[in-house]
Amino acid sequence: MNYSDIEKLMNPIIKNFKIYDAMPSNETLIQKYSINSEKIVKLNGNENPFGPAPEVIDNLINIPISTYPDPELIRSRKSLSEYTGLNIENIVVSSGSDELIDLFFRIFVTPGDEVLDFTPTFGMYAVRAGLSGAKIVPVSRNIDFELDYESIKQKVSDKTKIIFLASPNNPTGNESTLEDIEFLLSLNKILVVDEAYFEFSKSSYANLVEKYNNMIVIRSMSKWAGLAGLRVGYGLMSKELAKLFMGVKNHYNVSTVAEESLIVSLKYYDIEGLVHYKDLSYSETENDLKNYSKNQDLKLKILEIDSQKEKIRLGLKQLMLDPLEYFRGKSKKDIITVTVKEISENAI
Repeated sequence: MNYSDIEKLMNPIIKNFKIYDAMPSNETLIQKYSINSEKIVKLNGNENPFGPAPEVIDNLINIPISTYPDPELIRSRKSLSEYTGLNIENIVVSSGSDELIDLFFRIFVTPGDEVLDFTPTFGMYAVRAGLSGAKIVPVSRNIDFELDYESIKQKVSDKTKIIFLASPNNPTGNESTLEDIEFLLSLNKILVVDEAYFEFSKSSYANLVEKYNNMIVIRSMSKWAGLAGLRVGYGLMSKELAKLFMGVKNHYNVSTVAEESLIVSLKYYDIEGLVHYKDLSYSETENDLKNYSKNQDLKLKILEIDSQKEKIRLGLKQLMLDPLEYFRGKSKKDIITVTVKEISENAI
């Protein structure tokens, strides 16, 4: 049977789908550019350069892998219930947040439907929309990368099924406000708030999922917990939706290794050495910051001190910023996205 004959049997949506250009692995880069692996510093995946908590590694040898994982994922959902303050019936554990994004389209979207997102943002929403035969309707953010309510009102329609909102937004870092959330909920569509970077912002609206049936929050263990290679995340939603998602997901969707590593990681949240961030107030002096940089073996400099917003922005001294200039004509001093590693690891 020729491949052309096989193509005739394909779903037309899949046949015409443009394959997602995933970030290349180190092995691919080594082969393509003939460079030493020690010369590769990957920033585009926002992977945790420090890795998971040491106990996660130590515990791997004790995890039974000869039996199937628990399809109900009771233990991890109980741990997440303590972590989030929500009931276990509001929680769905998934194979990364990507699995949840895929489930949204399987559950809510049919060919011809529309999905909104707010650009620039995470590209996977558009990818899954294409795979489902839906139309992605991008709504540009304003000059400060905040939501443009009027543009959203113009773009939302009877065909709109899902609205995706990343908060903090990837890649601009904007955090959504309660006003943003309530405005989007008032449109009476499914609102998915992607909080993959919640642990670095301390801002969340997950408590609203019990109040609003059309709101879902998704989170990842790939970033702060350093578990990207295990593919594990979770969703927070109404009990009714959670029951539906638990029935639709793959039966054994999360491996025992991933579940156990999630449970262990949650014990270490906010412990110095796993989540590497520092809340800085305006009262801290430049010398304070320099001392912090020196003690942490990080090469930092002050980019901006805003006395009104009481924010201090830090960045790597030798970071190449030119690729960021395409963001709506912003200058180098206005935008910076960095992954901070030790000096030795930043040397190229």
